[in-house]
Amino acid sequence: MMLSDVLDYIESLGIADYVYTGKMPDKKENAIGVYNSKHQHSYKEAIGGPALESYGTKYVTFLVHWNKSPRDTEKAAMTLFEAIRRAREVTVNQSKIKFIQPLYDIQDVGTDDSGIFEVVIEAAVIYEKGIGD
Repeated sequence: MMLSDVLDYIESLGIADYVYTGKMPDKKENAIGVYNSKHQHSYKEAIGGPALESYGTKYVTFLVHWNKSPRDTEKAAMTLFEAIRRAREVTVNQSKIKFIQPLYDIQDVGTDDSGIFEVVIEAAVIYEKGIGD
Protein backbone atom coordinates (compact mmCIF):
# COMPACT_ATOMS: atom_id res chain seq x y z
CA MET A 1 0.00 0.00 0.00
CA MET A 2 1.47 3.30 -1.10
CA LEU A 3 0.63 6.73 0.25
CA SER A 4 -0.60 7.57 -3.24
CA ASP A 5 -3.25 4.83 -2.90
CA VAL A 6 -4.54 6.43 0.29
CA LEU A 7 -4.50 9.84 -1.40
CA ASP A 8 -6.49 8.48 -4.35
CA TYR A 9 -9.08 7.03 -1.97
CA ILE A 10 -9.44 10.31 -0.04
CA GLU A 11 -9.74 12.20 -3.33
CA SER A 12 -12.50 9.81 -4.46
CA LEU A 13 -14.61 10.81 -1.44
CA GLY A 14 -15.18 14.26 -2.98
CA ILE A 15 -14.94 16.07 0.36
CA ALA A 16 -12.22 18.56 -0.56
CA ASP A 17 -11.50 20.72 -3.58
CA TYR A 18 -7.82 19.70 -3.35
CA VAL A 19 -6.13 16.57 -2.02
CA TYR A 20 -2.35 16.51 -1.98
CA THR A 21 0.73 14.94 -0.46
CA GLY A 22 4.05 16.63 0.20
CA LYS A 23 4.24 20.39 0.42
CA MET A 24 0.87 22.11 0.10
CA PRO A 25 0.75 24.04 -3.16
CA ASP A 26 -0.22 27.70 -2.80
CA LYS A 27 -1.96 27.03 0.56
CA LYS A 28 -5.31 26.56 -1.18
CA GLU A 29 -8.44 26.48 0.97
CA ASN A 30 -10.72 23.43 1.23
CA ALA A 31 -7.77 21.05 1.00
CA ILE A 32 -6.79 17.77 2.64
CA GLY A 33 -3.15 16.78 2.95
CA VAL A 34 -2.22 13.10 3.17
CA TYR A 35 1.11 12.27 4.83
CA ASN A 36 2.98 9.30 6.20
CA SER A 37 2.65 9.48 9.98
CA LYS A 38 5.69 10.75 11.86
CA HIS A 39 4.61 8.97 15.05
CA GLN A 40 6.43 5.82 16.08
CA HIS A 41 4.48 2.58 15.92
CA SER A 42 5.52 -0.95 16.86
CA TYR A 43 6.74 -3.15 14.04
CA LYS A 44 4.65 -6.30 13.72
CA GLU A 45 5.28 -9.47 11.76
CA ALA A 46 3.18 -12.61 11.46
CA ILE A 47 4.40 -15.72 13.24
CA GLY A 48 5.98 -17.69 10.43
CA GLY A 49 7.22 -14.61 8.58
CA PRO A 50 6.09 -12.27 5.82
CA ALA A 51 4.78 -15.06 3.57
CA LEU A 52 1.98 -15.68 6.09
CA GLU A 53 0.88 -12.07 6.48
CA SER A 54 -2.62 -11.43 5.16
CA TYR A 55 -2.75 -7.71 5.95
CA GLY A 56 -0.50 -4.73 6.55
CA THR A 57 -0.83 -1.45 8.40
CA LYS A 58 0.05 1.97 6.99
CA TYR A 59 -0.02 4.86 9.44
CA VAL A 60 -1.12 8.17 7.93
CA THR A 61 -1.87 11.73 8.97
CA PHE A 62 -4.65 13.73 7.33
CA LEU A 63 -4.36 17.52 7.52
CA VAL A 64 -7.67 19.29 6.93
CA HIS A 65 -6.70 22.81 5.81
CA TRP A 66 -10.07 24.44 5.29
CA ASN A 67 -10.90 28.14 5.65
CA LYS A 68 -11.15 31.00 8.16
CA SER A 69 -14.22 29.53 9.85
CA PRO A 70 -13.56 27.14 12.75
CA ARG A 71 -17.11 25.83 12.33
CA ASP A 72 -16.65 24.99 8.61
CA THR A 73 -13.25 23.43 9.31
CA GLU A 74 -14.60 21.22 12.08
CA LYS A 75 -17.52 20.19 9.88
CA ALA A 76 -15.16 19.21 7.03
CA ALA A 77 -12.92 17.31 9.47
CA MET A 78 -15.88 15.42 10.94
CA THR A 79 -17.09 14.55 7.43
CA LEU A 80 -13.66 13.09 6.63
CA PHE A 81 -13.45 11.35 10.02
CA GLU A 82 -16.82 9.65 9.52
CA ALA A 83 -16.00 8.69 5.93
CA ILE A 84 -12.73 6.99 6.84
CA ARG A 85 -14.28 5.39 9.93
CA ARG A 86 -16.94 3.77 7.73
CA ALA A 87 -14.56 2.60 4.98
CA ARG A 88 -14.71 -1.18 4.50
CA GLU A 89 -13.30 -3.38 1.72
CA VAL A 90 -12.43 -0.46 -0.57
CA THR A 91 -10.46 -1.21 -3.71
CA VAL A 92 -8.26 1.65 -4.87
CA ASN A 93 -5.83 1.21 -7.74
CA GLN A 94 -4.68 -2.41 -7.29
CA SER A 95 -4.88 -2.34 -3.48
CA LYS A 96 -7.68 -3.24 -1.09
CA ILE A 97 -8.23 -1.20 2.05
CA LYS A 98 -9.83 -3.52 4.60
CA PHE A 99 -10.69 -0.61 6.92
CA ILE A 100 -9.29 2.63 8.31
CA GLN A 101 -8.98 3.02 12.07
CA PRO A 102 -8.72 6.58 13.42
CA LEU A 103 -6.22 6.51 16.28
CA TYR A 104 -7.92 9.29 18.23
CA ASP A 105 -10.50 12.03 17.77
CA ILE A 106 -9.84 15.00 15.48
CA GLN A 107 -7.13 17.35 16.75
CA ASP A 108 -7.47 21.11 16.32
CA VAL A 109 -4.03 22.48 15.49
CA GLY A 110 -5.08 26.13 15.21
CA THR A 111 -4.46 28.31 12.18
CA ASP A 112 -1.67 28.72 9.66
CA ASP A 113 0.06 32.06 9.00
CA SER A 114 -2.89 33.18 6.83
CA GLY A 115 -5.53 32.47 9.48
CA ILE A 116 -6.80 29.27 7.83
CA PHE A 117 -8.00 26.75 10.43
CA GLU A 118 -6.45 23.29 10.40
CA VAL A 119 -7.36 19.95 11.95
CA VAL A 120 -5.34 16.72 12.04
CA ILE A 121 -6.59 13.14 11.96
CA GLU A 122 -4.17 10.28 12.66
CA ALA A 123 -5.21 6.87 11.35
CA ALA A 124 -4.07 3.34 10.63
CA VAL A 125 -4.96 2.05 7.18
CA ILE A 126 -5.39 -1.72 7.34
CA TYR A 127 -4.90 -3.20 3.88
CA GLU A 128 -4.91 -6.62 2.28
CA LYS A 129 -1.47 -7.91 1.43
CA GLY A 130 -0.93 -9.38 -1.98
CA ILE A 131 1.90 -11.09 -3.74
CA GLY A 132 4.98 -8.91 -3.56
CA ASP A 133 3.78 -6.79 -0.61
